[in-house]
Amino acid sequence: ESLPSLPDNMLEFRAGRMFVEGTRVIPDPRKGLVRIGKGEEGLVHFQWLDRSLNAIEEDQIVFPDEAVFEKVSQSSDRVFILKFSTDTRKFFFWMQEPKSDGDSQLCSLVNYYINRPL
Repeated sequence: ESLPSLPDNMLEFRAGRMFVEGTRVIPDPRKGLVRIGKGEEGLVHFQWLDRSLNAIEEDQIVFPDEAVFEKVSQSSDRVFILKFSTDTRKFFFWMQEPKSDGDSQLCSLVNYYINRPL
């Protein structure tokens, strides 16, 4: 069964969500998928899907130079944040790809795709 898709899918990788509790982030144990693509309206979407339910649970429209995706330096784990410069939105993710040596390349690709001119 295929996951709901965007007309122009640019990047996908396995990652779980994390939730903020006080000053800590707590991992959601479910298997997840981050997907970046263009919607039918031509805007870039950053989505998080539950891989076992094939369900989109987070769908953020991102405009160029509005957000950055980066490794959380305070964590020794594979924790990343999508943070918006235009408001206080912050979304945390933990990598579920088997090999960590591709994390920095995935991070660069996320930033490339979310910051490309429309």
